[in-house]
Amino acid sequence: MSQENVEAVRGVYEELSDAHVWKASPDLFDPEFALDLTDAYPDLGVIRGVAAAETALRGYIETFEDFRVDLTEVIHADERLVVTAARDGGRLKGSDAEVWNDFFHVWTFSDGKVTRCSSHSKRS
Repeated sequence: MSQENVEAVRGVYEELSDAHVWKASPDLFDPEFALDLTDAYPDLGVIRGVAAAETALRGYIETFEDFRVDLTEVIHADERLVVTAARDGGRLKGSDAEVWNDFFHVWTFSDGKVTRCSSHSKRS
């Protein structure tokens, strides 16, 4: 199961880069999904629900003219967790400036569905 979880997470990153939108698949995400941005974006905190998470991420992605996110490393994977290092960013809308951010994500699975994803600015 851990390899299936890793492949599912890879697919999310690929979709974000290709489509420039995050659309939570009902087959992959639990309806009670929580996106925990407390560490990376304290003002946003924990966002509950798939639709609310999609809205929050859309606002972030839309600040870029040419957004992409790359999975740079799978740090840990087991039956329950997939921990990744990722880099996201691109050219800001209306500017020639590029902004890139490095994050660490902890994806929590239960019964084959993502129940939680937390974003962290530090590997530890």
